[in-house]
Amino acid sequence: MKEKIKQVNDLCAANGAYINQHGKKTVSAWSKIKYFREVFGTEFGINCVIQEHSDRYVIMKCIITKSDPEHIVATGYSKQYRDKPGYLEIAETFAITRALSFMGILLEDITSKEEYDELEIPVQSMNGKDTTSADTRYDDSIINELVKKVHYAPHTAKLDFLWRANRELLDQIKIKDLATYNSILNKFNSKRDEITTQNEV
Repeated sequence: MKEKIKQVNDLCAANGAYINQHGKKTVSAWSKIKYFREVFGTEFGINCVIQEHSDRYVIMKCIITKSDPEHIVATGYSKQYRDKPGYLEIAETFAITRALSFMGILLEDITSKEEYDELEIPVQSMNGKDTTSADTRYDDSIINELVKKVHYAPHTAKLDFLWRANRELLDQIKIKDLATYNSILNKFNSKRDEITTQNEV
C-alpha cells in the first residue's frame, strides 16, 4: 500500500502540484482523485455522506474504506454555505480530497489547490500545466451569454447546473479578473435569492 501511495504522490507531483503562500507543496483535487483511482482501481471505496444540511450550510463526510465497509482507512469533512452555487458538489469534492490527504496522498499540505481557490489565496503551479493559466482566452460574449442564462434560470437546480458547467471558465475569470468574477457570482446569488423568495410566497 505504501508503494502505491508513493506512486500516486509522484503522479500528483508531476501533474498537479502547486506551492502555497508559505512555500509548501499542495496538490489539486482533480489530480488526487484521478491518480488515486488510476493506481488503486476499485481496491478502496469512497463514500460521501451528508452529516448536516441546514438552511445555511451543508457538512459532508467522506469515508474511504477497504473491501470490508467496516474497515475505515480515512475520513474527511467539508462545510459549505448554501448561498454558493454548486455547494453540494464542492463539499463532496473537498471532503474526498481531505480524506485522501489523511490517507497519505499529499505532498506537504493537507489543503488542496481548489480549497485555496475558494479562500481566494493564490497558489502557484509547479508543473507549467495549469489548466487555468492566463494564456487561456475567453471573451465578453461568453460572459454575457452566461449572465443571460442566469437571468432566465427557472429554478435553483438550473443555477447549480450552470455553475458546474462553466466552472473552468469561472476559475479562469477569477484568476484574471476578480471584479468580473465577483460580479457574476453576485448575479448567481441574486437570482438564487429571487427564486427562493418567489417559492416562499
